Amino acid sequence: MSRAILKGAVTGLAVIGLAWGGYWLMNRSLQRGTVPQKLQTGWFYARGLCSSFLGHQGAFAFSLSEQSVAAIKSKGIDFFVDIDNPDSQATRPYFRGGWKETPVPAAFFSDGLPPNLQCGQEHAWLWPQGIPDALKRPGSFYQESGTARLLFVLPELGLIVGSVSDR
Repeated sequence: MSRAILKGAVTGLAVIGLAWGGYWLMNRSLQRGTVPQKLQTGWFYARGLCSSFLGHQGAFAFSLSEQSVAAIKSKGIDFFVDIDNPDSQATRPYFRGGWKETPVPAAFFSDGLPPNLQCGQEHAWLWPQGIPDALKRPGSFYQESGTARLLFVLPELGLIVGSVSDR
């Protein structure tokens, strides 16, 4: 009898693990689609979310490819001029607006780390360090689609960071 219980528990855990892994991979793919194709991503991915019954907020991070980092560092803000062209844009447009250079306005950090980035930092297993500091200095870029949707490109850290919310 105990073998049957153990076998059932192992099977249940395997099913839960497969479902979680499938959800994680699907979510990663959906979020990668919100990043303009011109910003080639690397292998690294982290995501942190704060959820409630009424919605969610959080952030995700992808690594930038070495080619993207080099191109952004050499061209600066001019790298983003054609990013909305059909062959460069995101396959799932979520972030909109013109691109700006950092530092972000001081009001961005008026209450500490913005809630979406705070959720990313607190609820991701491998959240990258140095993001707030990179946003406070020149050399990075961001796209602002209201207060809840921001996309940051941090070539110094080799990262793309998305701030997302449905609140």
